[in-house]
Order: sequence, then C-alpha cells, then structure tokens
Amino acid sequence: MKIVTYILLSCAVVLALFGYYYASNQETTMRVLVGARAGFTEDPVGMVLTNKNLVTEAATIAKTRSDALKANSSRQVEATNAVEKMEDARRAAEGHKADLERAQANLEEATKDHEEVSKKEEQLLAQLQSVPGLEDADMETAVDTLHGIVTENAEALDKLKEQSQKLVSQRQDLNNEVSAATVDYNTRKDQNKQFLDTYRKNSIQYTIAAVNPRWHFVIFNAGEGSGFYPGDKTQLLVQRNGVAITTLRIVNVSGGQVVAEYDEKKLPKGMTLEVGDLVLRKVPLGS
Repeated sequence: MKIVTYILLSCAVVLALFGYYYASNQETTMRVLVGARAGFTEDPVGMVLTNKNLVTEAATIAKTRSDALKANSSRQVEATNAVEKMEDARRAAEGHKADLERAQANLEEATKDHEEVSKKEEQLLAQLQSVPGLEDADMETAVDTLHGIVTENAEALDKLKEQSQKLVSQRQDLNNEVSAATVDYNTRKDQNKQFLDTYRKNSIQYTIAAVNPRWHFVIFNAGEGSGFYPGDKTQLLVQRNGVAITTLRIVNVSGGQVVAEYDEKKLPKGMTLEVGDLVLRKVPLGS
C-alpha cells in the first residue's frame, strides 16, 4: 500500500512540473501578444527589450524544466529502488512467514509426540505398578528395581546356559558313544549271523558218490551253498559207521561238486574208501 502511494505522489510531481512548464510558455506567449497589441512592435527599442526578456524567461524556464526533469528522474530512481527494496522486504517477510509456519508445525508435532510419550509413560508405569512390591513406586524406582531383578535373572540364565551347554556336550558324547556302540553291535550282529550260518555247515555231512582207487580221489556233491570253493584248504574227514577213516584235500570245486584226493598210506590196513562213506569238515568253520 505504501509503494502504491509513493508511486502516485511521484506521478503527481511530474504532472505538476509539466503543468508549470506549459503555463510558463503560455505566459510568455501572452506577453508577446499583449506587447504587439500595445504597439511594442512599432518600437524597435521596445521590441529588443521584449525579445531580450523573452530570451531570459525562456532560459529560466528551460533551466527550471531541466531541473524539474532531473529531480523527476532522481525521484523515479528513488521510487524504483524503493519498490525493489519493498519487494525484497516482501519476499523476506514471506520467507519469515514460511519459516514461522514450519516452526509452528514442528512445534505442534513435537507437542503431539510429547503427549504420546507421556501417555505411553503413564501406561508403562501402570504396568510396572502391577508387579508385586511396586504398587506405589515411581518410574525411576520401578525401573531400578526391575533392572536389579533382570540382572539377577540374567546371571541365573547365564548359569543355566552354561549347564545347558555342558548337558548338550555330554549328550553329544553319549550320542557318539551310542552311535559307535550301534555300529559295533550291527557289526557283531552281522559277524554272529555269518558265524552261525557258517557253523551250521559243520553239521552237514556229504556222501561220497564216486571213488577212484587208482588216482586216489573221490567225488561228492556238496551243493551250491556249501561254502567250498576252488583252492579251498579246508581239510575233510571221511567217516564210516561213526569212525574216522582218513582225511581228504580239496582239489577242485565245480557246480557244487567237489573233487578231493586222499593219501592211501593213511588208510587203515586192508581198508579202501567206498561209495556211501560220509565226508565232513575236520576243523569246524568259525573255529
């Protein structure tokens, strides 16, 4: 509002100066016309005097006009500067207003946060006072008391953790021992089963199917699951009526049929091997 008023005053000054200049010119013109009508134009001296006065007045008016224009230009510069300053002040005021609005918003938010924190603090205190022994305690006392309880519980928890770790370690050791015992048990179980399966073969007796006295060997059918194999060093015993006659040495095994030789010199005097004699292992399997 002040800027508009200042601009209007400047315009009024300019208009006044132009009005003064116009009035001065009109006055000079009127003097010339009056002088002419009064007969000054017929008097050379008067004419010269009149012309001189007109020149002087014209110079004065020109100077007055120049001064007025300079003053007006100066006032225009001052007015422009004033407008710029007012614009800067307006922008600064708007900036200050924005800062103030932000500060006000921050204050409102901080107040809201403070109210929420206070409300939560009241709720927390109510919860703390519900703990036996803290019914009338304030916040600081309740927190200190609970801190002591938590510290004690933490120490007890550390001890429990240490004991738990020891138990876990012992359990792991026991698991390892159980695993090793299980492996050993399964191994022994397999070995025992194999031993029993093998030992049962000791009770099996085989019947001689053929005898070759010339080449001193016999043939008997042991079957595929007998356990005899080519190159087997197992010694065989020949029995007749429950009496041992001689021993045999395995020569060949093929398709469950066993070829074994004997030493004729080891036979009892006047005795030969016959078809139907029984063959069994001399040394039991698994011994």
